[in-house]
Amino acid sequence: MASKPVSLSHLLLLTLFLATIQLSEQLEFSQSQTLLKVQQLLGYPSALGTLSSTTDFCNIEPTSYLTLVCYEDSLTQLHVVGNNEYNPLPQNFSSDTLFATLGTLSSLKVISLVSLGLWGNLPESIAQMSSLEILNITSNHFSGAIPSQLSLLRNLQSVVLDDNNFNGEVPNWVGSLQGLAMLSMRNNWLSGSLPTSLNALHTLRVLDLSNNQLSGELPHLKNLPNLQVLNLENNTFGPHFPSLPTKLVSLVLRNNSFRLSVPSNLSSFYLLQRLDLSLNGFVGPFPPSLLSLPSINYLDISSNKFTGMLLNNLSCNDDLHFVNLSSNLLKGELPTCLEPKTRVVLYARNCLSNKNQDQHPSDFCSNEALAVTIITHQQKHKRTTSKAIIVSSMGGLVGGVLIVGVVILVVSRVHKKQVVKIPSKSTLEHAISQEHNEDEVKTTTRSIMEHIIKRVPDKRAVETLTRSIKEHVMSRVNSKRVVRASTRSIIEHVSSANTAKLLNDARYISETMKMGASLPAYRTFALEELKEATNNFDESSFISEGPRGQIYKGVLSDGMQIAIRGLKMRKKHGPQTYMHHVEMISKLRHPHLVSALGHAFESNQDDSSVNNVFLIFEFVPNKSLRSCVSGSSGEKLSWTQRITAAIGVVKGIQFLHTGIVPGLYSNNLKITDILLDNNHNVKISSYNLPLSAENKRMISNGTSPGFKGNVQARIKDEDKNDVYDIGVILLEIILGRPIMFHNEVGTLKDLLQVSIKTDDIARRSIVDPAVHKECSDESLMTMMEICVRCLSGDPTERPSVEDILWNLQFAAQVQNSWRRDSSDHSYSPAPSSRET
Repeated sequence: MASKPVSLSHLLLLTLFLATIQLSEQLEFSQSQTLLKVQQLLGYPSALGTLSSTTDFCNIEPTSYLTLVCYEDSLTQLHVVGNNEYNPLPQNFSSDTLFATLGTLSSLKVISLVSLGLWGNLPESIAQMSSLEILNITSNHFSGAIPSQLSLLRNLQSVVLDDNNFNGEVPNWVGSLQGLAMLSMRNNWLSGSLPTSLNALHTLRVLDLSNNQLSGELPHLKNLPNLQVLNLENNTFGPHFPSLPTKLVSLVLRNNSFRLSVPSNLSSFYLLQRLDLSLNGFVGPFPPSLLSLPSINYLDISSNKFTGMLLNNLSCNDDLHFVNLSSNLLKGELPTCLEPKTRVVLYARNCLSNKNQDQHPSDFCSNEALAVTIITHQQKHKRTTSKAIIVSSMGGLVGGVLIVGVVILVVSRVHKKQVVKIPSKSTLEHAISQEHNEDEVKTTTRSIMEHIIKRVPDKRAVETLTRSIKEHVMSRVNSKRVVRASTRSIIEHVSSANTAKLLNDARYISETMKMGASLPAYRTFALEELKEATNNFDESSFISEGPRGQIYKGVLSDGMQIAIRGLKMRKKHGPQTYMHHVEMISKLRHPHLVSALGHAFESNQDDSSVNNVFLIFEFVPNKSLRSCVSGSSGEKLSWTQRITAAIGVVKGIQFLHTGIVPGLYSNNLKITDILLDNNHNVKISSYNLPLSAENKRMISNGTSPGFKGNVQARIKDEDKNDVYDIGVILLEIILGRPIMFHNEVGTLKDLLQVSIKTDDIARRSIVDPAVHKECSDESLMTMMEICVRCLSGDPTERPSVEDILWNLQFAAQVQNSWRRDSSDHSYSPAPSSRET
């Protein structure tokens, strides 16, 4: 049978098939020849020994010395790891020839030549490797400047030049490598400052320039949103702390020339696991919140000049396994959370009370701290050209005084002191201004005090009080102290300058913890975490909405109840703008405050500006102080409990004034904002919250949130506003009736002032009937006297917060002594040592 003729199309297909096989064989042969050439140029290192025994290099089993990766028979990755000591290069070795040869591998994307003893300059021929994405030439002997031809490799994602002898500066063109994710050039001889073009590397995740001779100020790196690892160890960068993104996982600035304070927003780096600031000259307070960062496990601040007082009840992250606080100026006690043996904790050469490791005497840290000039993080970027102040041992005292003066000036300018509250005058005085008729005065007074007088069964007490009041009024008439006052509801008195209410009802506050129990560490919450806690801010979690945002109740994954206040920002700023306020809020943690637990930002995806700030607080579900002293129903506090509650309020205010810098004043304190937990521990739920005040421009406009007064006195006596508010609260505690109008305060103050000069029976007749039989006369007198002083019309005559606290503690002491001395529960008044 005759064979069928072969068609032309079949011949063409066969020809193409044979050509493809031939081309593939030629390509494979070409790549093989190139690899053998590389083997020869490197002096036949043992790592490439297997190349001599096979041409099927794409199927060579990878080892720790050699790895080849192919894609569709084309070599894409070459990894070679040698040994510098045992494989010397040929004397005629040329790095230019080596990279020109590698350049013929057109598909090569990854090249790693490690510990091969390569020397000479990194040649210009590297530009031929146009597909290159990863370059790793670690642990060789390359020298000279980094060639500009690297900038032509637009696909580069990782450049690792570690452990060589490169010199010169980090080139400015590095910013043109827009896809770069890793830049590591540690252990070289690079010098000079870093180029500002680093700001353009928005994809950069790792920047390691440690162990070089780099110096000067760092460029702003906060615009690198993906940066996770920054290692600048062993250079001379400084003196200012760099501007950094908040998603860093590892930050190492060890052994540089940083000389100023660390920024407050460092406490918001919620992903930070490793922080090493050692061997610098950092000054200023050590932020204890670094110990409790959500992810921190390694912290080294040794050999700086950090100051501050450590407390034994500070919180620490459970994963923190290494802490080095050595060689600073820290005082106080080592936190108990750092004592477990599973941690490595070093703290020698401070002034701590713990004696397990060598400590300096307390005076040493105080004297050294005086010799340190502190420039805040905000000041240092505005005044980068200002001259450093050197305080010698001879001028240490003068320098210390100047520093204190500057701090006071800054605080007074930044946190404007607000209007001093002046009380509205009493109805008694108002009656005097209207009519000098004695009977008319009696009628007006009785209408104000009707609820008090009608509950006093003792007619003699009523007569005594009435007579004393008339005498008091007529003495005012004679001295012509005539003032008008309008009746206005305290609840209605809300101005645009009202200080921020943190939470305004017991239902809106977070669950309190027992007195003395430590709070969870302040931290940054993820927005998703808050959504989960509130079921995506479901209506069932909503509590209220006011001029300062919405309030939600939430439950965290561990079962803890929280209160969330959402503040909508009027102006669009980045998170950095709010970090100063957040840092201050993070310090508002005290047994007698509803304390802050953390914050979260909700940002605009287009420009990263903050739309909403969420503030998270502990949750206190119990009653207000008013409901427990002047409420119409329910349990009422005993006299001893009332004094204890008053002490708690004053301690909370004392902390707001002096426990943080700058202090928070004019807190618009009301008895309805004082909460009691299940153990009758006091929590102040409303105070001058910095962020809310800034958002509403409450601080800068200089108006007072409470009683109207003399604007000229705003700077001199700002703390006296809170003292007046304390007096109003003491008034309600003593009388047991809700005070709803401003002019009532003046009337009832006069009533107290009169009763102090009367006999014991008349004095007790105005006290809350629920407690008037259980209080000692000396305790009652002390409470009344300090209350009257707090309500003084002249702010300069009002007592200090410390004076109030001393008097209340004295009242508690004499009350306890009287109770112990009482033989039974019946009323048996002790003689008053102050009775006139």
